[in-house]
Amino acid sequence: MVHVQTPPPTEASQEQIIWLAGPRLIGLLFNWGLLGVLTTQVYIYHVNFPKDKWTLKFLVYFVYVLDWVQTCSATYDAFQWFVYGWGSVPALFLRYTGFLNVPALGSIIGAIVQIFYGWRIWAFSRSRFIFLLVCVLALLQLAGGLAQSYFMFNDAMETARHAYTNKAMGIRLGGGAVVDTLICVAMIYYLLRGRAQALGPVNNFMSRLARLSLETGTMTVVAAIIDFLFYLKETNGLHQVTGVILCKLYSNSLMMLFNNRLVFENWDVHDDDDSGRGVAVRVEGTRRAQVEKFAVRRSVDQESRTTGRSE
Repeated sequence: MVHVQTPPPTEASQEQIIWLAGPRLIGLLFNWGLLGVLTTQVYIYHVNFPKDKWTLKFLVYFVYVLDWVQTCSATYDAFQWFVYGWGSVPALFLRYTGFLNVPALGSIIGAIVQIFYGWRIWAFSRSRFIFLLVCVLALLQLAGGLAQSYFMFNDAMETARHAYTNKAMGIRLGGGAVVDTLICVAMIYYLLRGRAQALGPVNNFMSRLARLSLETGTMTVVAAIIDFLFYLKETNGLHQVTGVILCKLYSNSLMMLFNNRLVFENWDVHDDDDSGRGVAVRVEGTRRAQVEKFAVRRSVDQESRTTGRSE
């Protein structure tokens, strides 16, 4: 049942139809494409990290299931627009389950990923203040997303631009952009600060994590800002291109953080130590084992040469 307060238009120009249908189609294609990337990343994680803690596994699979629900919801809307409601102008202006797949599920997935990043910052820095600040901002954008979902459920018309809906969306996207920026800056700062005390390989690993944090943080911040600006400035569907894929950007950034550990797969590095110091210890231990193997080979070669000369 679709709730509508704003009367739907009975006629629309070709330009209006294009600017409504086109971005929705592009957003749905990107959504399915990013779901495919996420599926590959989840499979890589499942194969390579079977010994991770059950809490981390639950986090990965729970977010993955939520993303499937979000994509199925967006696909249902696409069927209402392009299949069941083909040729119907009022149907094109309705947001059927848009209240669920964009603000609700998007803010839930975003909050989960943001709080996890906050926990990682705490593991590196032991800064409770940063962790609590990230949690508060993540919950704030979650509250804005749930409020926007409620308002969109009450009025599912695309042309509806109520002040309270705009404020809730501003809290969701603005709060998300702020917390993503905070996470990005804090991760880079603490990782680069720890490079001076790390071994050579671990130094490179931290540099890679810092670069990854900058790339993923910038990606989600830019997508949230573009979504908000398009929603406020134009009464068309442009905002749905970034809005419907924002949660996939969060999920893929989470899996990139998990699977980035494969860089050190030859050294058997698994960061299951809450302090984050287990990496250096394991790398050092593995390098020591490699040196010992090299020393044994060298001694065997020398012994064989000595035996050959004596004969």
